[in-house]
Amino acid sequence: MAVIPRILVFAGSIRTGAFSGRTADVAQKELAMQGAEVTRISLGDYPLPIMDEDLEKEKGIPENAVKL
Repeated sequence: MAVIPRILVFAGSIRTGAFSGRTADVAQKELAMQGAEVTRISLGDYPLPIMDEDLEKEKGIPENAVKL
């Protein structure tokens, strides 16, 4: 029984026209053509602060980090 890989794809930049977004588009299409189950998300849907363990200790894990 073949296992279908499940892959999450996202771009490192959310800027309109960013090269990483176009690269993610191509990766998503190619992976799907190869039979993977591909989920594409935008990091713009999960606004996150810069990693700060002191802030995390004080306020906990940011809600959008948990959602992501």
